[in-house]
Amino acid sequence: MGHTHIRPPSPVRGSGRLSRRNLLGLGGGALGAGLLAGCTPTGGTPETNPLGIDFTASMEPAGELEQRDVTVGFVPITCSSPIINAAAMGIFEQYGLNVTLQRYTGWGELWIAFVAGELDATQMLIPMPLGIHHNFAAGQRNARLPYITNINGQAITLGLQHEGRVNGPEDFRDLIIAVPFDYSGHNLLLRDYLALGGLDPDYDVGIQVMRPSDMVAALNVGDIDGFLAPDPFNQRAVAIGAGYLYTLSKELWDGHPCCSFTVADDFAAANPNTYSTLLRAIGDSAMWTDEPDHRSLAAETMAGRAFLSQDPAVLEAVLTGDFEDGTGQEHSVEDRIAFRPYPHESYAIWALTQLQRWDLAPTEGYDSAEDYQAAVREVLDPEVAAPILEELGADTTPRETETIIGRTFDPADPLPWTQKQVNV
Repeated sequence: MGHTHIRPPSPVRGSGRLSRRNLLGLGGGALGAGLLAGCTPTGGTPETNPLGIDFTASMEPAGELEQRDVTVGFVPITCSSPIINAAAMGIFEQYGLNVTLQRYTGWGELWIAFVAGELDATQMLIPMPLGIHHNFAAGQRNARLPYITNINGQAITLGLQHEGRVNGPEDFRDLIIAVPFDYSGHNLLLRDYLALGGLDPDYDVGIQVMRPSDMVAALNVGDIDGFLAPDPFNQRAVAIGAGYLYTLSKELWDGHPCCSFTVADDFAAANPNTYSTLLRAIGDSAMWTDEPDHRSLAAETMAGRAFLSQDPAVLEAVLTGDFEDGTGQEHSVEDRIAFRPYPHESYAIWALTQLQRWDLAPTEGYDSAEDYQAAVREVLDPEVAAPILEELGADTTPRETETIIGRTFDPADPLPWTQKQVNV
């Protein structure tokens, strides 16, 4: 699949001042911001199928549903597309489910709500269910991760004043860069990138946790120099002239995970048919949304205030991969974001090593690849997900290795990736 490269990141290796980072829990004021931000219930499935899309469920529900009413959390970003479209197009209803979507503006408050038992299932950043299940930070609840809601779909966006000045990770020294959460792939991938430029992410760059919805305004007024964040906010910054796309995240790691669909273990255990049917509905939605011919329609479907509350043209640029980058250049990147739900073990093991690398998870007890496998297999649930995805026609072939900023990550040899300077 062809794509246009945007400002290739420089694989500069160096050595910076390294020190252990204090475990920040939810970090950077995220907990406080979360408690203040609140959440917005969308009232079940508002504006169900507003475009009149004729959608017929691809599968039958998984037997008699123990519970029809399900509360699902989400943050309004394009990563949540499979969840949102399942509501917007009436897919949940076709599977006999009455799903109430609960919208959160940031990840701190969503974390709190899930741990408190307010959600049966939710969109989560990949590292979050690992952190919650294994009690790495504030609050524990057993969790299952059956699906990746999206791959790719992020970017590093910088203020226009940095165009031509920032050409590699070493040029980020003294910049203030926002990320959506400590326990996010954005934070972990940004730190890895900066370290390759010889920078210490804790001392040489100001990494600031910020709700995605606040990032564009902060960039526009100069409070931050840039952000590594989910769409549509990268493209939104371009649309209002606040910044430019320095690099898509897929140029750092093509096929990387961003968000997951996470289900409370107690809910899944008590309601196995409802759990399986929920996965059928969201899997069906993901497969529909991933079709190139459906991307423009999906942008229109999700644009409403009940869902993403964004300009459909901005969403279309993200979903179709036909976009301007803020420097006058136009690009066509078909898989700028994609929806391929299989929960690859390589994703979770990488996330665990990076949480340890930056002192967001303990290292004690992780002495071999088998220890990492055991930890992530407590959370991943391919046993339930894979048969559903296979029937829907999704690829369930496990990824054996990952190529991350020009290096090979082998989940069978994870320990080198826990070092502050990764040399593989």
